[in-house]
Amino acid sequence: MKIDQFPSQLLERAVSETAKLPSVGRKTALRLVLHLLRKDAEATHALADSLLRLRDEVKYCTHCHNISDHEVCEICADDRRNHAQICVVENVQNVMAIESTGIYAGLYHV
Repeated sequence: MKIDQFPSQLLERAVSETAKLPSVGRKTALRLVLHLLRKDAEATHALADSLLRLRDEVKYCTHCHNISDHEVCEICADDRRNHAQICVVENVQNVMAIESTGIYAGLYHV
């Protein structure tokens, strides 16, 4: 059986949807989907629920456009940060990378 021949339409659809993710080809998508299929239903439902909630509930900070659980992100709400210094970044991944260094104490604009 070739990778393009699936024994189930549901499997094929899950692989096709997963392969739409960045850096995920059909072979990797198939591995991921088969892994999820082997997991217990609770684990698969937990993943699906977390993705749905992420899509429905994530907010973008009204000040800097960083991802947040609140209208204003923790960085912008932190009075200890230098509010006179703003680092302009391309995306949220850049904020996460800079924050992981623990060096920068200003704000961001995404």
